[in-house]
Amino acid sequence: MELNPGPAGPSPLLSLAERDRRYGRTRSLLDEMGLDAVLVFGQRGRERYEGYLSNEAIEGVVVFSRSAKPIYVSWTHHRLTRRFAANMRDTQFWIDDVRIGPTGPTLVAILDRLGLAGGRIGVVGLDSKGPGEMHGIVPYRTWEAVLAGLPRAEFVDISTEFSMMMLVKSDEEITLFRYAATLGERACEAMLEAVRPGVRERDVYAAIMDVIYRGGAVSVPPQLIISVGTDDVGWAPPYWNYAGGESRIIQEGDLVQAEIFPSYGGMETQMQMSVALEPVPAIIRELSGLARTSYEIGLRHARVGNQFQDLAKEMEAPISAHAENWTVTPMVHSVSPIAVASRIGINIERSPFFPRMPEARTIAGLNDIVLTRNMVLAFEPNVCRGPHRVNIGGTVLVTDQGGEELNQLPTRMQIKG
Repeated sequence: MELNPGPAGPSPLLSLAERDRRYGRTRSLLDEMGLDAVLVFGQRGRERYEGYLSNEAIEGVVVFSRSAKPIYVSWTHHRLTRRFAANMRDTQFWIDDVRIGPTGPTLVAILDRLGLAGGRIGVVGLDSKGPGEMHGIVPYRTWEAVLAGLPRAEFVDISTEFSMMMLVKSDEEITLFRYAATLGERACEAMLEAVRPGVRERDVYAAIMDVIYRGGAVSVPPQLIISVGTDDVGWAPPYWNYAGGESRIIQEGDLVQAEIFPSYGGMETQMQMSVALEPVPAIIRELSGLARTSYEIGLRHARVGNQFQDLAKEMEAPISAHAENWTVTPMVHSVSPIAVASRIGINIERSPFFPRMPEARTIAGLNDIVLTRNMVLAFEPNVCRGPHRVNIGGTVLVTDQGGEELNQLPTRMQIKG
């Protein structure tokens, strides 16, 4: 692990030893599944799976085979020319062989040249299940060209298997998580400072993002979720962020909540920050207590050897106990990638808005796995009653003793007088 000076202190950088570790794990996965190669799509997908093997994100695809060094395919030379700048001369790129061209035909030509026109090829991203990408990230035209160009090849989607492989982090990766979580904690501090009566929502947004960007991190889609008011149960980017117009003005008695996504070196962290301004309604205080109870239960069960979905059920229990409670988002899920997640929209039929969206249903949990040391989870216990919602949480590391908190401030609702 190398350390370079950065705007938020020493900025960790993955070593070539970490590259070799990832390549070794990928080769083992090929062996286990009887594959000759794997196509790892990143493109503009949320998870940027390509980065796991390339340590870059140039909207491309990595071809990883048994018989040759990895090949990186990008749709445009724009993503490659940055390598030629004098100030990039000392950069250790993980993949030297980068090809430019239309993705589908270029992949066909590479596999044919590698002698794999009739091979058994894994694919990551064809049927991935990330947020907003429930049917994968591979464009239709790209995949049409691959199938037409390689009619003798057998393609096997291994998005789940590859994602599960990524979940157990190395010590170097954990260092990146800690850095990103620290940035997230500072972003929460900035939000707490910014939220006060008379401030516009966009200024709170800017305060949060300023910390992330100054730390050399990015924010994954949807960049930042923010809600304003004690009756705002929506969980989406602010309307003005796309449509334009003025943002909302914070008032006394408001509850301002945000989901923050600092991602550094491909390692995503999440914080669910809630700031209540006095006078705080009694229902908001009650819901925040339930969310905190769920969070504490989760910490005790985020222990090596437990099943992920059992952890989720434990966190859901105090929320589901009340006959009028319901939820919007998951209680817990993995990060980098989001490969396992708890149920979404529990008891959604109890929502006062259900008559306006009668097709809404509780979404089943995504996958299951035995919790292992160095897995990283996003805790986000949320509870709704009527038109009110409270959401808290942060990033948690699985250990033998239980969850290790990488965040503190967003794990409780903060109250400002």
